[in-house]
This record gives sequence, structure tokens and C-alpha cells, in this order.
Amino acid sequence: IFITMFTLEEFKKEVLTAMEGRPEWCRKGQFVFNYIDEVYHVARTVQFKGGIDCFHNDNNIDKFIECAYRYLKEYNDYVKAQS
Repeated sequence: IFITMFTLEEFKKEVLTAMEGRPEWCRKGQFVFNYIDEVYHVARTVQFKGGIDCFHNDNNIDKFIECAYRYLKEYNDYVKAQS
């Protein structure tokens, strides 16, 4: 799947805007993790390969979003090179 790339700031804005509608019972870090996992499928890569966990630690949200973006960009660059 080829991803139309966006900037890091656009990606952050998308995720943080989506977070505004999160259920009250869901912590911010949980929501960010689940959103990125459901939409982009890289959350577990960020958690286990990147070593950044925002699901259990809300203080890691910014780092998590930045790392997810890097993985998406790497994938996008790889797909472009194969085309």
C-alpha cells in the first residue's frame, strides 16, 4: 500500500484532533496507541522495535507519534523506490 505522505506536523495534528473525541475512560496514551494501530498499523512496531510505549505512559505521546511517523516515512520511501 502506497501512503500519500504528509508532514510530521500534519500527522500530529490528525492524531491529536482524533484524540479530542476519545471516550472519558480511555487515557490519552491508550487512545493514541489504539488510533495509530487501527489506522496505520505501526503502533506495535513503535512499541517493541522503537522501544516507545505511550499505551502505559502518557508522557511518551509526542515521542510515540514522532517514531510512528518515522516508520511510516521509511515504509513510504521503500515503496516509492520499488515503483
